[in-house]
Amino acid sequence: MLQSYLPALLALPEPWQLVPVIGKRPYQKGWNSHLYDRLEILTELQTGKATGIGLKLGNGLLAVDIDGESAAKLLVKLAGENSLTDFPRTTAWTSGRQSRKQCLFSVPEKDWCRLRNLRIGTGIAGDDGKEECLEFRWLGTQSVLPPSVHPTTNKPYIWLKNPLQHPPLPAPEWLIELCENWHSEYVSDKELDLVRFPARLFPHFGRKLSVWLLARRFDISRWSHGGKSKGSGIGKFSLAAASKILDRSQGHIRKLLCAAKRSGLIRDYSQSGKWVTVCYASLEKAIALTGIEKLGPIAAINIDDLANIHILATEVEAQNLQRASLHRQRLEEVEQIKAQGLDPEHTPTQIIKPIDLHTCDYPARVLGKGDRFIYCNSDFRFYGGSQEAIADSRGISQSTVSRHLSNRYRLVATPVRGYRQELPPIVKKQLVEKLPHLKKMPSGLCMEDGLFSMHGDWWKPHCNVYLLDHRLVSARRRRLRVQGQIDKESLLFEKISQDVSNNNDSLYVVLFEELKELIESLLIRNRNLPATIKNRNKEKQK
Repeated sequence: MLQSYLPALLALPEPWQLVPVIGKRPYQKGWNSHLYDRLEILTELQTGKATGIGLKLGNGLLAVDIDGESAAKLLVKLAGENSLTDFPRTTAWTSGRQSRKQCLFSVPEKDWCRLRNLRIGTGIAGDDGKEECLEFRWLGTQSVLPPSVHPTTNKPYIWLKNPLQHPPLPAPEWLIELCENWHSEYVSDKELDLVRFPARLFPHFGRKLSVWLLARRFDISRWSHGGKSKGSGIGKFSLAAASKILDRSQGHIRKLLCAAKRSGLIRDYSQSGKWVTVCYASLEKAIALTGIEKLGPIAAINIDDLANIHILATEVEAQNLQRASLHRQRLEEVEQIKAQGLDPEHTPTQIIKPIDLHTCDYPARVLGKGDRFIYCNSDFRFYGGSQEAIADSRGISQSTVSRHLSNRYRLVATPVRGYRQELPPIVKKQLVEKLPHLKKMPSGLCMEDGLFSMHGDWWKPHCNVYLLDHRLVSARRRRLRVQGQIDKESLLFEKISQDVSNNNDSLYVVLFEELKELIESLLIRNRNLPATIKNRNKEKQK
C-alpha cells in the first residue's frame, strides 16, 4: 500500500494543499494552518503515523458530498430546472459504498465569500444507521482522497474522475446560490430546515397551522441575522414554494391564508406578484386563541413534512408520552435508590429504552424479540405510551391513532393526491409480559382479563413502543410573563379605584389621584419599554 502512495501523491495537482489523516480525520494540531509538503506526508505514511491523505478545502475548492441515494434525490429536487450535467464530468471519487461519492468544483475568488460549510439532512437513515445528507465542504474542512483506506469498509477510495484527466469544473451559479441562500428557522447550530411545531395547537387550528408555521419558518429577520429567526412577526414566501412544501395548489394556499386570518392565527397578509407577506400572530396569541392551559410538546420538524402535519401531531404526542413515562419511572427509581442509602447520580439506571433492549436476563429482562412483540419477564420496567393515552391527548379516536401509526396507511398514496408518500416507515412493537404463576388458572378466566396463551404460558399485553425520531424542544414565552405582569398591575389599579370610590373622605381622594398618576406613568413606561430599548440600540449603532 505504501508503494501506491508515492505515485498517488505525484498524480495530484501541485496547488492542492494536502494533510495526513488517520481514518477520516487529521490527527495533528493546527493542521488547517500548517502547509505540508509531499515528502512530509510520505514520511508520515511510511512511519505508520498516518493511514491516508486528505485534501484541504476552501480557497477555491468546493467538495459536494452526496451521502446516499436519498441525498442524490435531494440534489435533484434542489436543482429544480437547473442542469446536473457538470456532476458526472468534474473530479469525483468514492469510498465504494453504494450511491456515495464526492464531487469537486473550482470557485473563482470573487465568489469565495458566498460559500460556507453546509449540511442538509434528508431524514432517512443509511445502511450504517446514520442520517444520509447532502454536504457542502468549504473552509476548515478536508476530504480523504484515494488511495486512502476507508475505516468502515477497509477498502481504498477510488477515483471516478481523475483530477489530471478531469480537472475540477467551475461550480455552477445555482449551486453557489443554493449554498449561500439556504437558511432555516434557528433551532440549533447543527439542525437545518427545521421549524418548531406545537402539536397541541393542531386540534384547534387544523391545517391552517401549516401556513402559520411557514410564515415563522420564513421570517424576514433571518436574512439579516445569518439565518437565525429573531421572530419579527413577518414572514415572506412564494406561493410556488408553499404549494410545493404543503403539496396543495396555490388556490388552496390562498384559502388557508384566508381561514388563518379569520381564526386570528394570522393578523394580515398581502400578495405582490408571486410573493406573499404574512403578519403572523405570536405563539402566546395562538395559545390564548385555543384556550389551552398547557402548551404541551413542541418538536423540531422538517418543513417538508408539513403536508402530513396531522400524522406528525400524533407522532409528537406518542413520543412525548413515552418520554414522560420514562421520566416518571426514573423518579420512582431515584426514590428506591435513596431508600437504600445510595447516591442516585452514581447508580446505573435499570430503565431501558426500546433501542437498548437485549435478549438476556439482565438488565432488561427481555426473553425474546420478534417482528411484532417484545417478550419480557414480570419484573421488566415498562416504557411507552398506549394508543388510548395518545388518542386522549390528540382528541381523536384510537382507530385514527392506529391508522396514523400504521405503515400500511403511511406508505400508500391517497387516491386523489400523493399524500403520505414522503413519510418514513415507523417501527412499532408491543410489550408482552410473561405470567408464569397463571399456568394452572382456568383459560376462560384469564381470557376475560385480556390475557392470551402461547407455548403453554399466559402473557399480558402492555403498551406499544414506537421508535420515533423527532427532537422535542422547548419554547420561550417571555412575552406572556411580561403581559401577565401588566395585567396584574391593571387589576390592582381597578381594585384600588373601586375601594376609593366607595369612600367619600377627601384626603383619600387626593392621595388616590396622586397614586393614580404614578401608576399610570409606570404602566405607560412598562408598555413602551421594548420600543425605548429598540430606539436606544439604534442610537448606539449610529
